[in-house]
Amino acid sequence: MTPAELSRRRDFAAALAEDAAVLAERMRAGGMAAAKMKGAQDFLTEADGATEHFIRERLAQTFPGEPILGEEGGGAVPEDGPLWILDPIDGTANFARDSHRWCVSIGMALDGRAVVGAVARHAPAEVIAGAAGCGATLNGAPIRAAATPDFSRAIVEVGWSLRRPASAFVALVGRVMAEGAGVRSSGSGTLGLVETAMGRIDAYLELHINAWDACAALAIAREAGCWTNEFDSGDWLASGNPICFAAPALGPRLMALMEA
Repeated sequence: MTPAELSRRRDFAAALAEDAAVLAERMRAGGMAAAKMKGAQDFLTEADGATEHFIRERLAQTFPGEPILGEEGGGAVPEDGPLWILDPIDGTANFARDSHRWCVSIGMALDGRAVVGAVARHAPAEVIAGAAGCGATLNGAPIRAAATPDFSRAIVEVGWSLRRPASAFVALVGRVMAEGAGVRSSGSGTLGLVETAMGRIDAYLELHINAWDACAALAIAREAGCWTNEFDSGDWLASGNPICFAAPALGPRLMALMEA
């Protein structure tokens, strides 16, 4: 796929993610944020399904025949070629509780590698986008990862997943804090990942995250100069992987802490 084709998909995904975020917020204001539970700490609202349906329809109209994998609607994973990967509302627990810390994530993998990403927030109104070889932007302006040189100045977000023992999460937080970093956890993995790409924080770590949470952010982060692990490897599309994005000086050490 040429850079021009990737740029076209990035621009379309960015506009679509922005429209989807507006739709989700309108549905929340209309009372469609009451949450059901898919499992412990796994929230689902009516807006999740409706927003994913909206995104799927628009993608199918513009890129007919290109497969789609979504958090709510699933989808088959092809052996090669393009695959759209989306999370209609990342941070659903925040969304359901009237917090603005949620986003829409639309990514695309090509031959199993993340190459296009767009992430949109409603408040503040932000669209973060990137494509392989085409740069990364926030509302059209270039972004770069932080140049933080050491952990004494670093802010690291550590996400948690029920797919790993709570003790493993607590131990990882302890190891990161022992390096001298400040630690936070705020309920949207996708936002933590793109905020690392924007240089607002210095790293995001999680012992397990799914493809729909991370594909878009990974395409963006690589273009923004982040250190990233090889998240899009192995069985990542079906099973997820550990993830680490960081300021370049911090990445190798943080990855070692994750593997300890």
